[in-house]
Amino acid sequence: MRRSDRQLNEESALKIIDESQYATLSCIDENGQIFSIPISIVRDGMSIYIHGAKTGSKARLYKDGKSVELVAVSQNRVPTPSYEFCKSIKDSASELGGKVFTTEYLSAIAKTKAYEVTQNSQKIKALELLCKKYTPNYMDYFDTAALGLLNKMNIYELKIEHLSAKAKIIK
Repeated sequence: MRRSDRQLNEESALKIIDESQYATLSCIDENGQIFSIPISIVRDGMSIYIHGAKTGSKARLYKDGKSVELVAVSQNRVPTPSYEFCKSIKDSASELGGKVFTTEYLSAIAKTKAYEVTQNSQKIKALELLCKKYTPNYMDYFDTAALGLLNKMNIYELKIEHLSAKAKIIK
């Protein structure tokens, strides 16, 4: 990491993953091309779960220990300083660049290995975690939906092998 002053610890990286609304997953496909996709994620321990259709790129690629990199951002904000503040630093390119013309962020990168989940109990657990994160107000209906759709989707486990995270927060 070039900016070691922005580096965060593993606990912070996991928190960023948990708080992100989605992540982007990337891997190399069978033709040597980069395949990237934004997707809903949920974490349990050192595993990240996603779901997808029975056919398509995820079904083809996310199995058998395929290397997949995940990028998650839990905060991204352009600062809005006052005119007076900007005027007070108007002659300092570094202050303007670091406090006005910049972005505050929290981001994490996880290097993972992808596996298709095959046991129904583990698939249901992963689906429940996803639904509790994204649709918590509808969990009364989870059993009907999960059992009715379980055989129409795949669940993938991305086992985290390495984490890194960084942040820029303006003080």
